[in-house]
Amino acid sequence: MRALPLYALLLGAGFFLVAPVASVVATSFNVAELGRSYSFGFGHWREVFAEPAMRDALLNTATLSIARQAIGLSLGAMIAWLIARTDLPWRRTLEVGFWIALFMPPLPAALAWVLLLQGSSGLVNRALFELPFVDAPVFGLYSWWGIVWVHIMGATLALKVFLLVPAFRALDSSLEDAARASGAGLARTFTKIVLPMMAPAILAIGLIGLVRSMQAFEVELILGAPAGIDVYSTFIYRAMTREPPEPGLSSALSVLFILTLAPLVLIQQWYGRRRAHASLTGRARSRRQPLGRAKWPAFALVAALLFLMTLAPLGMLLMGTFMHMFGIFDMPNPWTLDNWREALTRGDALRALGNTLQLGIAAALCGMILFTLMAYVVVRSRSRAARLLDLLTWAPVLVPGVVLSLGLLQVFTGSSAFRALYGTIASMTIAVLVSTATVGVQFLKTTMRQIGPELEEAGLASGGSRLYVLRRIVLPLIAPSIAVIGLETFAAANVAVSAVAFLGVGPTQPLSMLQLNLLNSGQLETAAVVGVVIMSLTIVSALLARWLADRQGLETEA
Repeated sequence: MRALPLYALLLGAGFFLVAPVASVVATSFNVAELGRSYSFGFGHWREVFAEPAMRDALLNTATLSIARQAIGLSLGAMIAWLIARTDLPWRRTLEVGFWIALFMPPLPAALAWVLLLQGSSGLVNRALFELPFVDAPVFGLYSWWGIVWVHIMGATLALKVFLLVPAFRALDSSLEDAARASGAGLARTFTKIVLPMMAPAILAIGLIGLVRSMQAFEVELILGAPAGIDVYSTFIYRAMTREPPEPGLSSALSVLFILTLAPLVLIQQWYGRRRAHASLTGRARSRRQPLGRAKWPAFALVAALLFLMTLAPLGMLLMGTFMHMFGIFDMPNPWTLDNWREALTRGDALRALGNTLQLGIAAALCGMILFTLMAYVVVRSRSRAARLLDLLTWAPVLVPGVVLSLGLLQVFTGSSAFRALYGTIASMTIAVLVSTATVGVQFLKTTMRQIGPELEEAGLASGGSRLYVLRRIVLPLIAPSIAVIGLETFAAANVAVSAVAFLGVGPTQPLSMLQLNLLNSGQLETAAVVGVVIMSLTIVSALLARWLADRQGLETEA
């Protein structure tokens, strides 16, 4: 009986973590017409391999992902080192800026960059036209490089800095000190000493980023369509949004996508386990390296990048909300308040805001409870069921958001027991929880392992039950970490697009899906207003999460 709660948790979590993938696999072999009974066949798979556009989408996915990671890792490693290992001015403030950039929603940021770089009407291109040798737009946002740029200025670079700063802080500075004492300059010390020592961590983070890049959806959908650029996730989305939809073809594409990602995830996990037993520092000492004359130029470079990643998108998007026609500055009077009046009075926008808050709060509360219980069971239980639960929490990493949404759609519509969930806030809450389970559980696992088991053993020896010990001893100690995960889950729910792409429909659609629909219909002005609201919610979440992390000491000054 004591194991009953564990098996119930394993069964419930396992179903929603595995059932969407199983449903997608089964549907990929269903060649029956919509509404007919299941008929096994390989027709959709033959169509996948015979589709030339699918090969182009796969090539675009690979090249875009590799380019983003190469640029992001190069810049991210340098910036993380400057923040963690040098006397860079205002380094703590700059680090908080990258937390904010990490939370910036991709769709509103992409819309802001349209104002700056959209052909001849973009503000940057218009400014360059003033030069005598420029007679055509220098930058084109609706392009391969435009997609790369928006991602680099979004979460791609911010994630690298976020993950690498703690790793750089843990390095022993004795080798750097020895190199500097031997006459090596700052650049040579960084390339010959620091980078080789950090190579394993950089490789692991690069693999994580590559998996995330291949799952990207929103920016590619908005910026790739005008240029005829499809990636795997947008190709799946278009197959499902055709008239009539093609769930079989979408499912076959999804399974192929999962099989493509699986080796990368397995390599990352194998490498992470291998590195888990190593330590770069032991009881190492850490000292900041002086930048000398390079101090303020380095600060200017990092600050300029942060400006482009945070203030510029937010400012441009806010400006776009006051324009009669988004991106058109040549009108006699381009400014208006009508967009805000319309957005604040239209029923679907207010309803979507309410849905977003409901979704975010529900996902945050449920996530804090479920992820804490799952992490506690994984850390404290030695049973096979606990190990299986730990393994299952990694399943969402394999599944792109748009594939997860498709799988849950099939689960909800294909079973009478779950059909009532389709199109509800509950269905989207489940999607957000599944998509964030890996980060939530693994983060809380790390925190719980820092708590010695002797505290719980003392509580149990004093007559307390396991639940009492969890409530009175464990939870108070890890409360700040739980709150951070709650805020991150809330922010993820605010910006969720791919994970709820097929679930957020009709009167229950959140702001993220409303903005996507507004962008697809060309209503850029109203979409900008929605984007500002989404950005405001996520920035507040980022600042609160950072404050809690600092209080708990998740980040420490070296």
